[in-house]
Amino acid sequence: MTEPCILEIDRLTVSYPAVTALNGLSLCVRPGEIHAVLGERGAGKTTLTKALGGVGLKQPYQGRVIVAGQPIEIRSPRDAIRSGIGVIPRRLAVFEQLSVAENIAVGNRQNEGKLFVNRPQTRRRAGEILRELNLSLDLSMKAGQLSAAQKRLLTIARAFSTRPRVLVLDEPATTVSSPAEMSQLIRVLRWVAGQGIASLYLTTRVAEVLLVADRATALRDGGVVGDFDRVELDEALLARLIISQRPGGARDFDEDEREDQGGLVGTLMSYFSRRR
Repeated sequence: MTEPCILEIDRLTVSYPAVTALNGLSLCVRPGEIHAVLGERGAGKTTLTKALGGVGLKQPYQGRVIVAGQPIEIRSPRDAIRSGIGVIPRRLAVFEQLSVAENIAVGNRQNEGKLFVNRPQTRRRAGEILRELNLSLDLSMKAGQLSAAQKRLLTIARAFSTRPRVLVLDEPATTVSSPAEMSQLIRVLRWVAGQGIASLYLTTRVAEVLLVADRATALRDGGVVGDFDRVELDEALLARLIISQRPGGARDFDEDEREDQGGLVGTLMSYFSRRR
């Protein structure tokens, strides 16, 4: 019997002035699986991240988002977190001057609306999260002193601290610079999957899909052009399917590339700042 979706996206549509970024996108993510969404830049991946994270869209999306069988409305990061969706954006959203422990704490529901008045408790809870994920980050170190790959792991730990049902990762391997760092990223995601938490893994790279995905959806010009189980994944087919058919290619329509500090990352950082 096929397991029901923990996250179902039903005919999701998002339009910008120049282009329809997502055009009736539908997909199903099951508990404990890593579901890759493969597409070129401009295919709609970061727009999907914005819609699921409740940030950065100038107007509401059309269609439905369903978590654990319940339709939800996502209009803010608070809506996403309370619905069980943890978002890790492509750009590294960390507070450089705060410690690792404090960066994790701002994602924790128990700290919402509070200052860091109990630093021992902050460290203890952050330490518990890192131990669960088997990460050896120094709790006292300032986030700005971490490598790019470590900052990525920190953002995953912060999202995990909200106890999500689904993690949404927008091109998480862009910060990876070695096979060892990629192996660590995969190990963390596999452990998360083992806890029954799904991951929606968005990427431009076919090789990553072949490496990490339990299932995959190919995205082209805002629409789904293929869904595959792991045994069906074919490198040449995937590479061919995602090539944009728009005049000039996908990049000319890439609203996602315009996500400056007023966009997705800026909105997330502003939200987490209010929780400190």
